[in-house]
Amino acid sequence: MASRSARRSRPPDSDSDDVRPNTPSSTTLNDSKRIRRHASPVENDEDESPAAAIPSVLSLRKSQVVDDGTDGSISRGTCHQPGAIVRVKLTNFVTYTSAEFFPGPNLNMVIGPNGTGKSTLVCAICLGLGWAPSYLGRAKEPAEFIKHGCREAIIEIELQRSTRFRVNPIIKRVIQREGNKSKFFMNESQSSGAAVKQFANSFNIQIDNLCQFLPQDKVVEFAQMSPIELLASTQRAVAGPEMVKWHEDLKKLRSSQNDIMTDDRDVREQLANLEGRQAMQHAEVERMRERATVKKRLAALEKFRPLVHYYKAKENIATVKQKMTDLAEEIDRLRNEAAPVLQDLDVKQDYQVEAQAFKAACEKELTASVRECERKAKAIEDRQGVINDLNNEIQAEKKSVPENRAKLQREQTKLQDLKRKKAEVPEVFDSQAMNAEIQELRTRMRTLDDKKSDLESRRTELGDKADRVVKQYKILKDQVAGLETQAGQQESKLENLSRDTFKAWRWIQEHRNEFTAHVYGPPIVECSLKDPRMADMVESFLSASDFKFITAQNRADFILLQRHLSQVLGLHDYCLRECTTDSLDQLGPPLTGEEMERLGLSSWALDHLQGPPTVLAQLCHERGLHRCAISSRELSQQQHDAMAKTPIQSYAAGRKTYQFIRRAEYGAAGTSAGVRDLRQARIWTAQAVDMGRKAALQRQISEVKGEHAEIKAESDQIAREIAQVEEERTVVQNKIDAKQKEKAAKQQALLEWNGLDPKIQSHEDKIHSLNEALAGVRARLNQINDRYDAALIDKTEAVLDFVDATREVKSKTALLLEAEVFHIEAKSDFEVLKEQNDDILRGISQKETELTTARELFTQERDRATTLRGIVLGLKAESEKAAEEGDGSLADLVAHIVGTVKTEENLDAEIDAEKAKLELTEGGSAGIIAEFEERAKTIQRLRSKIQEADQRREEFRHAIGAIRGKWEPRLEEIVAKINNAFSDSFARIGCAGQVAVHKASSENPADCTEENGGMENGLDFANWAIHISVKFREQEPLTLLDSHRQSGGERAVSTIFYLMALQSLSRAPFRVVDEINQGMDPRNERMVHGRMVDIAADDGGSQYFLITPKLLSGLKYRRGMTVLCIVSGEHMPPARERDDEGNWRDGPKVDFRLFAKKAKELGIGGSTEGRRIDSGFGMAGSLENADVSTAVGA
Repeated sequence: MASRSARRSRPPDSDSDDVRPNTPSSTTLNDSKRIRRHASPVENDEDESPAAAIPSVLSLRKSQVVDDGTDGSISRGTCHQPGAIVRVKLTNFVTYTSAEFFPGPNLNMVIGPNGTGKSTLVCAICLGLGWAPSYLGRAKEPAEFIKHGCREAIIEIELQRSTRFRVNPIIKRVIQREGNKSKFFMNESQSSGAAVKQFANSFNIQIDNLCQFLPQDKVVEFAQMSPIELLASTQRAVAGPEMVKWHEDLKKLRSSQNDIMTDDRDVREQLANLEGRQAMQHAEVERMRERATVKKRLAALEKFRPLVHYYKAKENIATVKQKMTDLAEEIDRLRNEAAPVLQDLDVKQDYQVEAQAFKAACEKELTASVRECERKAKAIEDRQGVINDLNNEIQAEKKSVPENRAKLQREQTKLQDLKRKKAEVPEVFDSQAMNAEIQELRTRMRTLDDKKSDLESRRTELGDKADRVVKQYKILKDQVAGLETQAGQQESKLENLSRDTFKAWRWIQEHRNEFTAHVYGPPIVECSLKDPRMADMVESFLSASDFKFITAQNRADFILLQRHLSQVLGLHDYCLRECTTDSLDQLGPPLTGEEMERLGLSSWALDHLQGPPTVLAQLCHERGLHRCAISSRELSQQQHDAMAKTPIQSYAAGRKTYQFIRRAEYGAAGTSAGVRDLRQARIWTAQAVDMGRKAALQRQISEVKGEHAEIKAESDQIAREIAQVEEERTVVQNKIDAKQKEKAAKQQALLEWNGLDPKIQSHEDKIHSLNEALAGVRARLNQINDRYDAALIDKTEAVLDFVDATREVKSKTALLLEAEVFHIEAKSDFEVLKEQNDDILRGISQKETELTTARELFTQERDRATTLRGIVLGLKAESEKAAEEGDGSLADLVAHIVGTVKTEENLDAEIDAEKAKLELTEGGSAGIIAEFEERAKTIQRLRSKIQEADQRREEFRHAIGAIRGKWEPRLEEIVAKINNAFSDSFARIGCAGQVAVHKASSENPADCTEENGGMENGLDFANWAIHISVKFREQEPLTLLDSHRQSGGERAVSTIFYLMALQSLSRAPFRVVDEINQGMDPRNERMVHGRMVDIAADDGGSQYFLITPKLLSGLKYRRGMTVLCIVSGEHMPPARERDDEGNWRDGPKVDFRLFAKKAKELGIGGSTEGRRIDSGFGMAGSLENADVSTAVGA
């Protein structure tokens, strides 16, 4: 419950009642449970929700409508700045069922015992203005802020209007538990979270800035804020978005300038390197160019060899052509001289040809006659074949008579047997009745099969269940046994530390064969201590997550584990690491033995651990155990300081651990050490057997045994039922078989009887055929003999034709012999005459052969010349094209070959001369010229790049100078004002404080020019920071404020003074500080409170919320500050209750005047000059005339 009380300082010379300010009373609304307790059960309407049953007893204060020209003050006479919080109303939010706050325009102190809901107001401000729960450092989801048992929560915040609004804007957020959704409203119109947040930003409300909004769970985060982060937050809080943008622009410009300078430096180094190499290779390149020229001329000479061949081919064509003419004339002369002789040879040769043709005609006629004779001989053979076939038919007819008679007798016997069987009619049976009996038996069989299947399924289920029970039994037995072993105890600790990791480790052990390499379990089970006495020190270097990571040795196993654990097993709380190191050789200690002894160190944390090297190496990568030292005694300050300069990460000495934090940008001054007490080891410790755990496991084993016995009994019963079903199935199956056999026999007999008629008819047909065959034997023999006689006559005629054909053959043979004689005589006459004139003919033939050879050579040379001419024309065109492009060497070479070289021998001599030149320039890289030319292009490109970089760097320098000229003076002015207020606050409590801008400078030589200010150039804008220096004791110097040098209370004092120093400069309409006084001693708390009252009460300050769970007596209060007292709990009176008639009425109110009056009677009220010691309740004055304020919520 909250109440609003305007607290003012009491004048020192007045104790009269009329000067005491009115102290409003406070009331509380109880929840629905307490209302139902006071209400009549009969009259309680079940349809009325708890929220409806407890309407707020406070009438919503109407937004004050003022003219546009007013200053925005409200009816109470306060003067809130635009954007300040005028009212906060909460419904079903965290601890409140319904509550309403009316904060004042200046300092608002929110007091109350722990757990009453002070920080709830802070949460409501953050969430109500559209920010996420993450800025509170508490719950992650908005729905977690809904009061237990309720479906939704409502936050309503009224802000002081600015001149652009006619009424105060009211922002409302409705948080719904279902779906974790939120609805936003602005002046009763629905809006969005982004729009609400943007609207708040328009008043410069920065919930995400710790300098403006510091929740309870973010106090430590603010104290640990780095100086760089502090500068960013300070600018956002007091300098406005323009300064923040300038700073961001400077950082971006400087980053871009650095990139250009880095690239430029690299380019210049590369350019110098390339130019040096270019100078070194110049002579070699010239020599290689000369060699290239020789190689080019040599290649051209070889290329133009077809030119010489072409001219040689043309000469050969002319020579052969002249030879052909001479041979043709010689052949004509010889033929004219031998004309008579050649004429006689032609006559003899013609006669020889005619005799040979006559011979060939006779040979052809003889061949035809022989073929005709062979054809007629074949006809005689065919007639003889017909005669033989007829003779065989006669013999077959004669033999068939006794065979047919035997067949006839056999067929008659079979016919009589079949007729006898046909007379025996088979037994008649009812097939439908028999089928019905078989079907009934089969139905019974299916019933038994179904029953058996059900029983077997049940037995299978029981078997699976039994397997699971046995497996569970083995697991429980192993767990009981494991309680007695160290490995089992460690796995039990792993299960307590992370059940997901324990499940993952179990799965890995059961599926080792799925991995390509060994997968190591968590260090809690894989590693152990060599000396258990070192457990406290070794574990102090590790966190909880370091004990439970699982290590894979390759990427494939890592991916397999990650996919299976998350997607298949659905685990979340596990850690996977990939480490390929299987040796600790690269992880040696950073100090030698002598250095360790000098620093008072006795060992390293890694020395006391034993386990797989891969796991130990991963621990070193994670926590640097090879750089974590251990000392058996306390170390001196000198040893500690010396150790800070070594690579040691942390060390343990006595009962404390020290961790070094090094900031390279601050040099030696950037090293600090965090100190914490040595915690008791929980992991690698030998503990007694957990008897409670063991007893629980044994109870589970007993339950599992009982369950297994029940499963076995039921399984045995099912086995007996299955055996009984099997017996019934056998009986039924035998009946089915007997019935089917009987049915088949009767059906077969009937089938055979019905098939006798076709068989009888078949045998009767066969008997008829046999009788007909025996009756027609004589007629068939006479017919065959007639055909036999006709065949003999045909054969005789064929023989006579054959005799005529032989006579023709003899006649043709005689004619052929005569033709051969004529041919021999003609051939002899021609050869004799030819031999007599052989010399003449041979001379003519030789010349004709020479002419043919000459013609073939002419054709070859002509074709070759044609081919070469095409090549030569192409080479000529190539040389002319090169000449047009400026290279006349090929054209000159063509002219030289045509005019001077001409022959192939001269060309070979030219080529040999060029080869000799090439040998003189032998050596060097073949690609050096191309490399030299490419390097020259690169050099030119780099020079252009350097010129461009110089231009861009100058552009950046001007841009940085322009922005810095505006930003830096204003920042120095702001920080100077903050320093004045901060120093003044410290001076008032007898201490010293200072705030200054740290202008980080670039160490790049290119930046350290006189133009930029030398070494103090201040160009490292990303590392500009605010340094807060404090001194709480006279003998101490001013030291930087950080989380290691000062105590928690000193940091709290410095934090609140810094926030107060921002107040006079701040453009923020309000600030929130939640429980900043935690850790302060009473003296500091009184001094800080008094200073806050003085600053907050001054005109022009922004609204301030100070949340505190405790309140010292004798604190200072001034007019204008407001105290919000939170009183809530189960024992508060209900906000509404029913009267005797069952009607609702307002419940009793909590009146703080009664508490003040009682305190006054007890003598604990009083006053001192300038300071109140009665906690502001107004206990010294008269309370009878004080106004009673309206209740403000529950």
